[in-house]
This record gives sequence, C-alpha cells and structure tokens, in this order.
Amino acid sequence: MKRKNHWVLFAILLLALINLSPSEELTLVRQEDGGEAQPVTPPEAQTKEETGHIQVAVQMNETDFRRLEEMNRQFTLSHPVEVDLVNVPMEESYPAYQRKLMKLGESPDVLLLDNVWVRRFAADGYLLPTEGYFSGSLSGEVLSASLIPNEWNGYVWGVPLDVDPYVLVYHEDKLKQLGWKRPPATADDWNVFVSTFKKQHSQPYLLGLDFRDPYAAATLLWQVGGGWKPTGSGPFYVMEEGHLTYALQQLESLRSTLLDSSLTGLDAWSKLSDGELSMMITTATEAEKHRHPRTKIWMPELQQNLASTWILGRSYAVSSQTDHPDAAGLWISEMTSLYNQARWYETTGNLPVLKTIYYEAARNQLPAWIPATLAAGSGIVLPASPSLPEQLAAFAPPTTDFLSGAITGKQYRGRLAELSR
Repeated sequence: MKRKNHWVLFAILLLALINLSPSEELTLVRQEDGGEAQPVTPPEAQTKEETGHIQVAVQMNETDFRRLEEMNRQFTLSHPVEVDLVNVPMEESYPAYQRKLMKLGESPDVLLLDNVWVRRFAADGYLLPTEGYFSGSLSGEVLSASLIPNEWNGYVWGVPLDVDPYVLVYHEDKLKQLGWKRPPATADDWNVFVSTFKKQHSQPYLLGLDFRDPYAAATLLWQVGGGWKPTGSGPFYVMEEGHLTYALQQLESLRSTLLDSSLTGLDAWSKLSDGELSMMITTATEAEKHRHPRTKIWMPELQQNLASTWILGRSYAVSSQTDHPDAAGLWISEMTSLYNQARWYETTGNLPVLKTIYYEAARNQLPAWIPATLAAGSGIVLPASPSLPEQLAAFAPPTTDFLSGAITGKQYRGRLAELSR
C-alpha cells in the first residue's frame, strides 16, 4: 500500500513540473559561459521601434536646398526616420502646388510656408496645430514677428524657421549732403527729407524699390504715412483716414524721384553705390548680398501696435493628412534647433528666429543694423489674417500702376477703397 502511494505522489510531482514553465511570463536562459540565468522578454512581448517615413516639401534656391539636404543627412544618421526632400521649382506657384496635392490627398507631411500663408492653410483645415507634434516651447522663445502670423483661433500652426525683414539701404555721403545721418524714421521726417531732396536736385533718384513687390510698396506706404495700425478686420492697406491721406500725398510728391528696381536690375545697385540713387527698399538678404563700402543698412525700430516695415518669414507646418506627426515634429525640432539656426543663417543670410541668438548678437556674428526691438518686441502688430494672400494679390496691381505713373493718386485711392469694401 505504501509503495502504491509513492507512485501516485511521484506522478503528481512529474505533472506539476511539466506544466510549470509555459505559464511563466519570463523565461530563464542560462548563458553559454555558465553564468547566472538572466530574465529575458519572450519574442511576443518585444516592441519594435517604429521608423517614420515622411516627405518634406520646400521651395528655395539650390544653395539653400543643399544646406537643407546636409542638415537632413545629419538628422537621419541619428534618428530612425526616413525623409524625402522635395524642392518645388521656383517658377511654380508654391501655394497652388500645395493646395492641389492636399485636395488630392497626397500632401507632404511637412511644408515650408511663407508666414503670410500659414493662417490661410490653417483656416482651410490643411494643418495640424503645433501642440500635436512639437514638444519644444515657442511662446517666449521665438521672435514675436515670427510667432504672431502663425497664431490663429487660439492655436499656433507653424514652427518659425527664419525671418527676412525689409530694410532701407542708403548711400551714406548722399544722405549727409541732405543733412541726414540715416533715413527718416517718422512721417514728419519724411516730409522734410523729400522737400530737402527736391530743393537740392543733387541726383536724379531718391529712392528705389521693386514696383511689383507688394511688401516693398507696403513698407514705403507705412514709412511715409507714419506706420500701420490694425483697423478691426480691415486689410493692411486700410489706414486711419488722416494717415492714408497724408501717405498718399507724400507718395505723390515722391513719385517722380522713384526708381523701379525691377526694371533696372543690378543697375539699381550700381546707381546706389555711385550716388545716383540715395536709398533703396529691399529685403535684408538682398541688402547683405550687395554690401558696398559707401552704403549702409538701416531697419526702423519696432514699436508696439505699429507696423513700419514688412517682416517676411517662413515656418515649417505639418499637414493634417500626415500619418507620422511625431516623426514630422522630431524633424522640425532638429531643423529649427539653436545649432541649426546658426548654420542656416550662415548659409542663407535669413535671420534666425530664436531670441537667444539675438541676446548674443556679436558672438553669433549678427549684423549691427538689427534693432534691439526685433528680439525684445512683444505684441508687434503684423498683418496676418487668413485673407492676407488675397489682400496682397489685390493690392499689388493698382499699387504698381500708381508708382509707375499709370494712374493718379486720386484714382489709386479710389481703387484701394473699392478693394476694402
């Protein structure tokens, strides 16, 4: 009887040993060197790190695009993300290209947009708010002039990359002859400045700009009119009644002294350096490309709730159709990092957007003409409504006609009034 019980007990123990291992979540594996057993996760419990595959669409010249390709190569070496860069041809309308792809459901994951388009794309439902993919801080870290155009409906819709403000390039000696050390900064200054120039007739042209460029024209309008303040939901060319009247009077007086740089090309820069032209309104990048010992660059100080010069900028945005928002956000964070901001400025000449770089301007070799208010300014008013692209398209033709003398100041004012209805 005892022998029979022993066999029953032995059978029970054997069954218990057989059923022990499969129910455990961890398996003990003995190392080949005879060391202690180590717990490992079974294959079915392991998770593979996902590799995102994103497409980035930009529109830039070849030099800038090569720099972006290099920055992207460095990124892909250290991150499990595949990135296809697409450089849209400069002659193709970038917004039209993007809209076409988005309507077809073939949108790139990341888009580089001019800031004037960010609110329009956001309002049309084409973008994701940055809160959904960007882990860094934007508020307080980037220039207000870059952030404000990207804010709409309580969200931020793009991560700023760079800025390119409009500036005045002037011939130092010619301005001294007119009794000025630098360009006029107020509407009253402009009145005196133009009057002095017309009395002296020291050279045929006072000011050059591209008549077809609405940003340059708006900068001129704001300069001679004392700046632009927002008038409710009105477009940027709707100024306070007194300011608009004064600005148009000033432009009428100036018109005979203006040079259309779009027609003269490089000759305009030669005229400026030779003293046949006193000043030129252009972008900072163009001004830096045409540096000359006789000329200097000036940008007006930025004031609260008053726009006096147009500040172009570009931002990265993520398509609402993307399947990889985290990978897109990771790529954008790297491309706009403090290190890459400095590299980008060195190559492209477009100014950085991170305030930290401006606080150490000398160390980062930023030009001395940059006003301190560019970094310190908060609440800077810039035109940034979703309808801004349409406003610019409507503003350009009559402005070109007026500056070139095809229509009178009265006709120009009437056409602006029609556009604002």
